[in-house]
Amino acid sequence: MSSALARPLLVLDLDETLWHGQLAAGGATFALRPFLGEFLRQVAEDCDLAVWTAASEDWMQAGLATLYTQTGFDLAAQAVFLWDRSRCSPRRLEDGGSGWHKPARKFRAAWIRARYPRGRILVLDDLAANYVTGYGHLVKVSAWTGQPEDRELLLLSRYLASIAQEPDLQAIEKRGWASRMRPES
Repeated sequence: MSSALARPLLVLDLDETLWHGQLAAGGATFALRPFLGEFLRQVAEDCDLAVWTAASEDWMQAGLATLYTQTGFDLAAQAVFLWDRSRCSPRRLEDGGSGWHKPARKFRAAWIRARYPRGRILVLDDLAANYVTGYGHLVKVSAWTGQPEDRELLLLSRYLASIAQEPDLQAIEKRGWASRMRPES
């Protein structure tokens, strides 16, 4: 048995985490979070990437196509998996409405566990409620709706590089990660 540490699996949310999408008369439009291409290239050096969104498959694919066109980064081709709403579970929201969540138990699938021990899986999401049953995996980011001055992905890529070699990523306190990272001069 090898003692080498498995590469982390970084599971990415899309809407309001990596981009902001809107339906328009001509179809869907996607504004990419600032520095997204650079962020993906940097984290791909240390982590395997995957996608899990509560959006529909066609919305996910349209956004991934825009990402590739605008940045040259082919997340769809590099992702270990591309999960859409069909992999989410319904939940009741506090306001009485319904929504979706991403149950971390799905990371227990044998094919995932064969490559990624539980402590080597991180998720990046703007909604902590998506991972109420797997909070130890979560690196929460602020929701992004188009602000051009946003620099969070620059800090986040540095943060993820700083923890990538930790043997148990679940054991790390990730709340407040951004306040521990200073922007580079």
